[in-house]
Amino acid sequence: MKKGMLKKLAMGLAVLSAAMVLGGCGDQKKVADTDKKTDAKVLRVATNCTFPPFQTIDEKTGKPVGIDIDLAEYIGKKMGRKVEFQDMKFKALVPTLESGRADMVVAGLSPTDERSKVVSFSKIYYYPPKAIVAKKGTNYTSLELLKKHKVGTTMGTTYANDLKKVPGIDVVELDSSLLAVQDVLNGRLDAALVDGTHAIIFCKEHPELEMHMLALSTDKNETFSIALPKDSPDVAKVNEIIDEMNKNGEFRKILVKYLGEEQTANYYKMLKDQGIQ
Repeated sequence: MKKGMLKKLAMGLAVLSAAMVLGGCGDQKKVADTDKKTDAKVLRVATNCTFPPFQTIDEKTGKPVGIDIDLAEYIGKKMGRKVEFQDMKFKALVPTLESGRADMVVAGLSPTDERSKVVSFSKIYYYPPKAIVAKKGTNYTSLELLKKHKVGTTMGTTYANDLKKVPGIDVVELDSSLLAVQDVLNGRLDAALVDGTHAIIFCKEHPELEMHMLALSTDKNETFSIALPKDSPDVAKVNEIIDEMNKNGEFRKILVKYLGEEQTANYYKMLKDQGIQ
């Protein structure tokens, strides 16, 4: 090939390459703009589907269901955004939010001082009651009545601390509330101190058990809030929606759906009795 032809070919390739680069950049910008628009319409919610009735996976559909799931869906609807759930390990929730890979966490998360250093929290949307679970007919209505009894609870929790404050209770710490309730069923334990909403599920599944709710805790380390990125302007909007749901009864409907009318009524009575709402 002649030198002149090589020069023309090189020039032609250079022009073609430049056109492809410019065209590619244009396409990438369109994709980026599209992604930006899509992201703005999507609410990425991080959760942990191992905590029924707040979050769990429906065996039939394979989709997340629960109190927190319905709450997030309502918030997404009010914000005009489609909710996409990201199921992950509990310890990954806050880091995922910090990294920008999620827009909020709705997972029965407590607004502790430590977490508040890196994320912002909404107002409290749920005050989890504690409950004593035991065999039917035992009628353990208070921690005082558990003296001289062997009582199980989850290791390292505030529940364990509550039991240890009462002299005379033989406290047994286990890996989960499920194990504590199983030991009540098989007779190894006289009672278990567990999350009140869990207790409702346990007693539905095992009619031979009874439960007695204790007073609601107002300790923020035991309450549930929604986590958002640090100093997010969406905190105010989420708080408005939570207020709206409490006023229009929508949150109550969600609780009735998963806890039943009787237990929901008991919960709201406790809120009223303790001056929370």
